Amino acid sequence: MLKDHNHDLVKQLSEVSSSLWRMEDYQKNAKGCQHCEAMWADMKDKLNGMSDALTAEINRHSKENRFE
Repeated sequence: MLKDHNHDLVKQLSEVSSSLWRMEDYQKNAKGCQHCEAMWADMKDKLNGMSDALTAEINRHSKENRFE
């Protein structure tokens, strides 16, 4: 079983990944509304940043043999 802090990282990465997957549909549905298109694009960029940060932290824990 993962320690809580590692579980939290994995869980949050999963949630962010699911949100990113949905952003594609949200952006398609927003066609015709420039404000919504821009908002979804901005949110997608922010989620990509969160995903990168979480992935980097999981990798760091793994390399330091702290992913337990």
